[in-house]
Parts: sequence; C-alpha cells; structure tokens
Amino acid sequence: MAETIIGLCTSGTRLKVAVTAGGRIYQAQKKEYNQEKALFPLIKRELKKAGATLRSVNAVCAARGPGRFTGIRISLTLAGAMKALAGARVHTVTLFEILALQAFDCAPYKTWAAKNPGGRIAALLHAFKDEYFCQFFRPSARRPLPDGEPVWLKEGELKELLAAAGVFYAAGDSEEHPGIYALLPPGTAAAPGPVSKIIPGYIIKAALAYGSKTLKPLYLKPAKYELENKK
Repeated sequence: MAETIIGLCTSGTRLKVAVTAGGRIYQAQKKEYNQEKALFPLIKRELKKAGATLRSVNAVCAARGPGRFTGIRISLTLAGAMKALAGARVHTVTLFEILALQAFDCAPYKTWAAKNPGGRIAALLHAFKDEYFCQFFRPSARRPLPDGEPVWLKEGELKELLAAAGVFYAAGDSEEHPGIYALLPPGTAAAPGPVSKIIPGYIIKAALAYGSKTLKPLYLKPAKYELENKK
C-alpha cells in the first residue's frame, strides 16, 4: 500500500506544503507572515486532495533551514509532534540540498555537466540585508554531495568566494531574492527560473534522498545577531 508523506518548509516568506499519496503528488505554497496559523489549513487541504488525513500520514519531511529563526522551528516542531504522537517517521533536509538536487535533476544542468565534468554546484540563499548563505556540492551518480560546510557571508565576501571557486553551476533561490544571480562571476551558468526556488515536492524527494533524521535546526546565523539587527 502506498504511503502518505507530507513535506513542509517554513524557512522563508512562503509557506510550502507537499503531499504524496497513491503515487501522486499534491503541492501548494502561500506567502504568509504568520505561517503557524496557515500551516494546518494548507496541510489539510492538500491531504484532502489526496484522499488522506493527518492520521494516515506515515512520514513527515521537513526543511530544517537555514532561514528565519522562528520559521524553521514551525516545521520541525510539527514533525517532532507527528513522530511522538502518531509514530510518523521524520526525514529532514536543508534548503541547500533541495536547491542542489533540483538543479542536478534539470536538463540544462545535465547539458552543462557533460561539458564540465566534475564541476560543482553552488547553492545560494539570501540571509539578511547584504548577507548570504552558500554551500558547494560535488556531483555523484545519484545526487550532489556536500563539498564542505555551508557558510554565512557578507555580499563582498561571497563575491570573492565565488570568483575563486573555479567552474561551477549556480542554484539560487531567486523567488526569495530576485537579484541573487547578480552576485555570480560573469559567464557563470545558473539554474533556470522554474528550479530557482524551493519546489514543495522536492522537500520530500530531497529529504528521502539525503536520509537525515535530525530535528536540529540549521540556523547558521545566530538568532541574537538577527534580533539585534531588527531593532
């Protein structure tokens, strides 16, 4: 019998939900500031489309960051509750892994990779004001693998890092920050628009592919620093 799996991302300005059931995928997103209020109605709506309920959920896949300090915890708290109360399995994934896998699966990347064997993928995210997150991935047969730890950098520092990185393929979230590809060195190949954002269905696909079960959030940026800069 096919399992029912839900995917959740509350790390950015858009709440993202996906449901897989019966071999089909249902997905939705909503730009929402108070995502904790909109989360359950959106989950229930997508579950209803799939002919499922919260009680029938077998697994929860949650994005664990980086992103908003309070936002990340919404998905992880729900995943933990579903595990404790309903026995659902939990799989977690970073936004870097989602972006890298989306790029890895797209046709333009495959064409680029054939001409640039061994070329890495750089997953890029906007953090706050003039600050960004970046992580490199190296290609493998099934999925891109992390090549070093993710970093949090000022705009100038990121430009220096990318300029010295050699040949790479950029996978950024331009839905959250439309100007993210402007940071790239001239001539750098970048993922097309449809995969330059977090696709809800890929929360599930990437979480299952990378196999992490930790509920530890990936903040990168200290919460104290973020709160101080909002004053």
